[in-house]
Amino acid sequence: MAGPIVTAPDQALTAPATDGTPPRSGRKRILITGLKWVISLLLIGWILRSTELGAIGAALYSAVPSWVLLAAALHITGFLIAAYRWQLLLHTQGAHASIPFLMESYIVSIFFSNFLPSTIGGDAVRAYDTWRIGGSKSEAVAIIFVDRFLGLFVLMLFALAALPFTGALTAALPLLHLWVVLGVAGMAVITWAIFMPSRFFDLLTKLPLPFPRKVKQVFTAFLPFQGRRDVLLKQLWLSLLLQANVVIHYYFIARALHLDVPLYSFFFIIPLVTLLMMLPISINAIGIRESAFGFFLAAYGVTTADAVAFAWIAYGLILLQGILGGLIYALRR
Repeated sequence: MAGPIVTAPDQALTAPATDGTPPRSGRKRILITGLKWVISLLLIGWILRSTELGAIGAALYSAVPSWVLLAAALHITGFLIAAYRWQLLLHTQGAHASIPFLMESYIVSIFFSNFLPSTIGGDAVRAYDTWRIGGSKSEAVAIIFVDRFLGLFVLMLFALAALPFTGALTAALPLLHLWVVLGVAGMAVITWAIFMPSRFFDLLTKLPLPFPRKVKQVFTAFLPFQGRRDVLLKQLWLSLLLQANVVIHYYFIARALHLDVPLYSFFFIIPLVTLLMMLPISINAIGIRESAFGFFLAAYGVTTADAVAFAWIAYGLILLQGILGGLIYALRR
């Protein structure tokens, strides 16, 4: 099975300079990647300043293997649910793909996200696979956007529902209630805009918008979702199952480390940590992950060493999936 196409960059942009220096685009990429590494190392140094590597190692050594294996097994469940969700969006665009193929694409995307983050992102791999199944490039990007966005929307709904039970956290962040409510409201508006009745789409195309051709291309890519409440409800239901699976996955890791954090608290913590890890300021959220879990879990009496061990087990499981994705990608070529 063919892997993602890597097109040759424009010769004028990639030809080496006559003085032996890298091309400008290459220098910029190196600079950005280097800056991300610096931020990651600074954050890691900041979180480790209040603990010792020996304490983290002891926490990792004390982890109960059965709970870690259960957490890892939930990834398989997650891939299956995510594949069904992706397949439903493809059907909306008139395209079809098997569940095994979509699960394979998900795993390969993890390889690119974690081992080649500065070249081809995981979402780009999935967008390419969506495109070669059928449809235009803009439709492929629209599918991946809707898939990712609805998953994040459901996570934020979890956070909103868990707000009344997270006094230990919200006391330290007084404005957190407001930001969560505003975030959910904004995402609800965007969701409505994607799945709104088609008559609103016709009205928008007649407005004097800037860059009308580009705007119309974007609207056209989302046109198959217009008025599809049935698709929206199924997507939200599948996203609910998928994100609950994600939260329980983290809870199992907490159980493995004997952390006394209730399950409902993770329905609030995980959405916020996920948002923070999406910030493109570090390499694979290294440093952000440890700092975020260290901050939020501290409200429940979790030590820095245990919080870092928690973050490293979670990331270690992702890296193992990335290695598997790399092997699958090698066989696709």
